[in-house]
Amino acid sequence: MISPKISRKLYRLAMPALKLSRSAPASEQPVFVIGSGRSGNTLVRRVLLASEQIYVPPETYVLGDVIEGWQRSAALPWRQRVWLFCAFFERHPHWNTFGLESLTAFAREAEGLRVKSLPALIDAFFRYLAREAGSDAPRWGDKTPWNTFHLPAIGRTFPQARYLWLVRDGRDVALSYVKAGLYPEIGAAADRWAQANRSCAQFARWIPHLRCIRYEDVAENPEATFRGVFDWLGLDFEPGMLTGKPARMGDVEMLSHHAAVASAINGRSVGKWRSEIDGAALARLPQDFHAWAGRLGYS
Repeated sequence: MISPKISRKLYRLAMPALKLSRSAPASEQPVFVIGSGRSGNTLVRRVLLASEQIYVPPETYVLGDVIEGWQRSAALPWRQRVWLFCAFFERHPHWNTFGLESLTAFAREAEGLRVKSLPALIDAFFRYLAREAGSDAPRWGDKTPWNTFHLPAIGRTFPQARYLWLVRDGRDVALSYVKAGLYPEIGAAADRWAQANRSCAQFARWIPHLRCIRYEDVAENPEATFRGVFDWLGLDFEPGMLTGKPARMGDVEMLSHHAAVASAINGRSVGKWRSEIDGAALARLPQDFHAWAGRLGYS
């Protein structure tokens, strides 16, 4: 993980110019859902998909790594860069959640892109995933919590994108991470939450199109919260989208830690830490966690 001191320097070098970027048409503004995992990210994806105005595939996992490493392949011919790009996604252990045998058809299509650049390639990739999923939505998004640790690179690549930062009480997040089997103990999960929100807070200082929402508001007042988000994104909102269930979400059906996403939106998990984490365990959480909990209003 990049140290906070080095990270601040990278942000100062990478981000200020983005404030000068002009607004692009909504169809050219991808949406990145960022923040710590277990913060309602997949629930937001479900509602966005239900609108049929935007396509958000299963978690891509490696997108940030691909963007950060793109320049290392600069000496290769475009065709080889395209196939290398595809290999990153196909080699990931959760590639099967996309429901595709391979990206061969996409690679052949991408070889002939008129604009041969990384943003154009990524845009074509997400639009291909949408078509293969049966979606004709004019816009795409990404919901991969790991992208949170690649935000400067993603922001340089997509300065016109919209970034939706989800914040949830870190105690509930840490508990959810452990119960889902994604972290072995609560201290490591709490540290992940703090690092993710630190990264988002630094990014928010520079990127012009970022909105922060709380999971607690999503869970307890979903209609008002999503109405605000959709308005900010330039999308039409209908209350029925809150209960709409897309035919197939891929990772939701295949990974058990996403099982609750299919349930009706409710606030039952808000504050669950109060009855399941004792005071001694809370006191042992990293100091950085307590600092960020206070900054985000969860003291």
